[in-house]
Amino acid sequence: YSVAFADEGQVLGGHQDGCIRQWRIEDGQERGPTMRGGGGIWSIAVSQDGRRIVSGDDGNQAIVWNRITHEKVAHVGHEAYIFTVDISSDCTRVVTASWAPRKTARIFGLASGTDLFPFVSPDHLHGIKFSPDGSRFATASFYDGVRVYSTHDGKVLFDSGGRGRINADPPLIPLAWSSDGQQLFVVGRGKITCFDLSQSSSSDWWIHKTESPASVACNGRFVACSAGSSVSLWDCVSHEQIGGIITHSTGIRCIALSPSGGYLACCAGTNITVHNLRDVLPLTYFVGCVSEHHYDTLIY
Repeated sequence: YSVAFADEGQVLGGHQDGCIRQWRIEDGQERGPTMRGGGGIWSIAVSQDGRRIVSGDDGNQAIVWNRITHEKVAHVGHEAYIFTVDISSDCTRVVTASWAPRKTARIFGLASGTDLFPFVSPDHLHGIKFSPDGSRFATASFYDGVRVYSTHDGKVLFDSGGRGRINADPPLIPLAWSSDGQQLFVVGRGKITCFDLSQSSSSDWWIHKTESPASVACNGRFVACSAGSSVSLWDCVSHEQIGGIITHSTGIRCIALSPSGGYLACCAGTNITVHNLRDVLPLTYFVGCVSEHHYDTLIY
């Protein structure tokens, strides 16, 4: 169902049986005890300090976990299953979204589990994501396209006017920010739309599997986009495809990039596969230190 990186050396997977597991990338060995939620895990996020995990499940619960002790810290309910969660970069706030006709999103304190302010979100959200500095968060919905809000009070800062509507059923990961927080990459069937928030403009470019809904991840220098059983990589500035297409034998449910962008995790079928992108892209596309090991690891 879901995948996220804890750091450059460990990856987490959330599964249909309600379990969250952690693995070491180097050898695929499971680390620590299994965490058990209240339903199938649709989404998972890790705080930048590595201390907290937030999961969203089909039991309509967002659960905050202590990553060190593997204990539940807090939980927040929704009216429908929760398929997208995110944690702010300062590790203080959480946003969650569910596939419900109303009250679809919440923003709450990571430590307290209480709502920070009343938030009226668009209906039928597909994605929700904090900006890199945590001052804003973006939503993508089935009907209303893309909106950007202030994390302080929920004020609308940008509205696409319906452009960027997500014409697909969840789950998928349709949103990613550029590293400077000035661009939003929104993916749908057959294309990526780049919103330039500083200019209030947008542009489209076509992706490889036009018949399939897609998911997207970004490290600020390149975008990884999955559609069907393939992943393509795109330059954030030129919007040109870079490297080769990474293929799997089954459809990819979701993807994640490690903090540096050096590793790509793909959840396909019952497996999570981690690819070392140093084998695919020049080193200039990576942020910070990337492992010298050249391996693909089948985790689960």
